[in-house]
Amino acid sequence: MSFSSSKAQKILINIASKYALPLLLGAVVMNIIFKTYMGSDVRLYTFGYIIYECLLFAFFEFLKPKKIFRGLVYTALCAVILFLSINLLRMGYNRSSKTFIDWFYLNSQDVGRIYEYFYFLFIGLGFFIISVLYYFTVVRYRSFGTMLVLLFPFFIYGKRADSMETIDITLMLTVFLALMVHSRLVSDENQTRLIINKSYAAAAALFVTLAGALAMLIPLPEPVSYLENNKNFFDVNIRNNSDYSGLGQESSPRFGADSTGEILFNFTTTSDEQVIYLRRQSFDIFRNEKWIDDESYNNFSFDPTVPFLGNNEVNSPAYVYSLMKKLADTGKYESYGLKKEDYAIELFGQKQVMNQFSDSFAPIYIPAPLMIEPGESNVYSKTVHGEVYRAYNNQNSRLGVSFEYIPESAAEQSFAKMLDIDGQKFRRLIYEAASNGDLTNKQYTNLNRIYALYIDVSSYNDDGGRIAELAQSITKDCKNDYEKAVALVDYFENNSYEYDNEYEPEDTSIDYFLFDSKTGNCTSFATSMTLMARMSGLPSRYVEGFAAYEKNENGEFVVRDSHAHAFVEVFIAGVGWMTFDPTVSGYQQDFSGNGGNFNISTFVSYFSKIALFIGVVFVLVFIILLDRITELLFRISLMFSGKVNKVLRLYRRVIRLLEISSHDKLAGYTPQMLSDYMSAERGAQLDGLVELFEKTCFGGHCPTDEEWDAVYKQYRAEWKKLVKKSKIKMRLEV
Repeated sequence: MSFSSSKAQKILINIASKYALPLLLGAVVMNIIFKTYMGSDVRLYTFGYIIYECLLFAFFEFLKPKKIFRGLVYTALCAVILFLSINLLRMGYNRSSKTFIDWFYLNSQDVGRIYEYFYFLFIGLGFFIISVLYYFTVVRYRSFGTMLVLLFPFFIYGKRADSMETIDITLMLTVFLALMVHSRLVSDENQTRLIINKSYAAAAALFVTLAGALAMLIPLPEPVSYLENNKNFFDVNIRNNSDYSGLGQESSPRFGADSTGEILFNFTTTSDEQVIYLRRQSFDIFRNEKWIDDESYNNFSFDPTVPFLGNNEVNSPAYVYSLMKKLADTGKYESYGLKKEDYAIELFGQKQVMNQFSDSFAPIYIPAPLMIEPGESNVYSKTVHGEVYRAYNNQNSRLGVSFEYIPESAAEQSFAKMLDIDGQKFRRLIYEAASNGDLTNKQYTNLNRIYALYIDVSSYNDDGGRIAELAQSITKDCKNDYEKAVALVDYFENNSYEYDNEYEPEDTSIDYFLFDSKTGNCTSFATSMTLMARMSGLPSRYVEGFAAYEKNENGEFVVRDSHAHAFVEVFIAGVGWMTFDPTVSGYQQDFSGNGGNFNISTFVSYFSKIALFIGVVFVLVFIILLDRITELLFRISLMFSGKVNKVLRLYRRVIRLLEISSHDKLAGYTPQMLSDYMSAERGAQLDGLVELFEKTCFGGHCPTDEEWDAVYKQYRAEWKKLVKKSKIKMRLEV
């Protein structure tokens, strides 16, 4: 009974010695990942993952002796895991309408808990981590392979701009360091003897304690993330067209954009415009260096099943123009600059037709100009901000719509430029018109609400009033609102501002952009103009969408992810909303291959990705072939040594190779003892080298070319036997 108990104890200790640390590292890593997606029940899921690990480790051990069969079974298991993972991803999207990418990188309070995606991580990512840990710690020890597991939490937390807890980092790194030392000794490829006794346990405990203390004492870095942690992260920093399919409550990050040049959709138009600004959505207030869609700006919530919301008519300049024309025709408001002869022309009579289509792009909205009107076969909804949603039952289908719109024309711009009216006059005008019954209460409320909402900068801290002072200095000599807006646009072009989509400044504030760096992408230019316009009394809104300017050989406009653009809409008194683009020249890039200005930064970005991939492959190959590379370098170096030195170096090389592969200490062996060892342990015959070494080292003999060639040829023939691992199986002694 005592013998059986002692034997069982040894077996348990051997199992724990081999598997405990890999299992612990996997549990720690997944526990850290679980904390990012599950605010509660983390311990329960971690415990469940430990059981998952133990079952897979036991299954892998069962398969290990079955050489051919194990490969087939593991492949089948991978297929099952892949099938479950794909179905979990599909179920999660169908239930939540949120992509896995959005959920993966954003906080649960932003997109909600999606358990299908969590179970995908648990099963799919968990299976991958368990497989990596088992292979690189039990079967074949490789520290770089184990390190892959550690990268997952750092990658997830880094992209989410979150911070891991110190205790989590400490525990993870401590277990990893312990694993690096211990697993090298107990992995299957290590054939040496490991004695586990009280001394080994004490040394291991001391190491873990010191490593943990050191990790706790080293201060954590405090990185500043340029990728703002918000739910629109992927609206600019994209990898595929699905990232542009939805809308959000916050603007895209101002830095860290990374486009690929992928085509999202094409469209044709009956207009002769060279550049067309297509809206995705506009935002209301600027807070904490990002724009926010404030629900309080809406009169009521958007219902996608309602065909049209009647309270957004003031978004259309044609509608505002018709109201002003009606008031001008009364002759009552000339004192406000509203003259009948000014409104004698019809600015917005000519409608154009746009057809948009794509093989894969399926947005819930229509990328549309400002003045869009429904086509005969289209049913869609508009919000108070002017966003246009596709028909509710078509929002998951690829883009294919046709609609009428009224483009912004040179005549409209000329008309706005000559008007003798500004915001103050306009507000007094509509108040008096409403009092006289020439405007309805709804019309007055909607027009007045624009001024109440879109000149608000109270949420932005203009420290010292520098931006407001700059805005006033730019617009002080302008006679009307249109001239003010144009002056703000021209300011950037005339004051050495530069466009650079990859620029990431040390200070991300708008103040730093305007007065110091003067370098940024469209989001910085549009944000700056919107704020300065509001500070100048101009109702303005920041808009994100696309700038369409590229055409293909068929004359169709091509819209790519790289055409994502931010611009400004300013409400011009007497005219309505008009589009302005303050971004300086340089952002329009030709990806068509027709001789345009291909963006060199994009080329460098792609080249760097390819170079990184090649570098990773090279490192992996280098590690795998390290023995052969080292041997090659040694043989090359022999060519530059003298005859005597060649023999001495080759003899020392033989001893070194045997020590590395066997972990035996052979430096004190005599030449004869070394010869017997090679013959008995490796079946290698290097008697010629041993004999020549004795003559050279102890007899003062200078080897001839023939003698050296003979022993070197023998060494090369027996080299594989010298580096081959010993066949003696490792024993764990307790």
